[in-house]
Formats: sequence, C-alpha cells, structure tokens
Amino acid sequence: MAAATRVLQKGISPSIVVILGATGTGKSKLAIEIGKRLNGEIISADSICPLASQ
Repeated sequence: MAAATRVLQKGISPSIVVILGATGTGKSKLAIEIGKRLNGEIISADSICPLASQ
C-alpha cells in the first residue's frame, strides 16, 4: 500500500493499476480509494479463476 500512496502523493496518473493480495487484506477498499482519486474505473476479477493447461 505504501507504493500506491507514493504514486498518489506525486500526482502520477498511471494507465492501469493492478491490486493483488490474499483474502481479507483490504484490496477492495484500496481500489475504491485509488479509483476516486484518479477518477478511474474499477474492474473486479474476484470470481475469475484461470484453469491450468491440461
């Protein structure tokens, strides 16, 4: 989260932000805050589970 805070403080507007992490670590809360500050759009992929090649 420190890296995201530094980016926002410097006024940098990245093209894409990807937030990864374990369940219950505040990813959604962080995404909403970043989305508001950057006037961005949030795309949630929580239910996407890639299948292993067979």
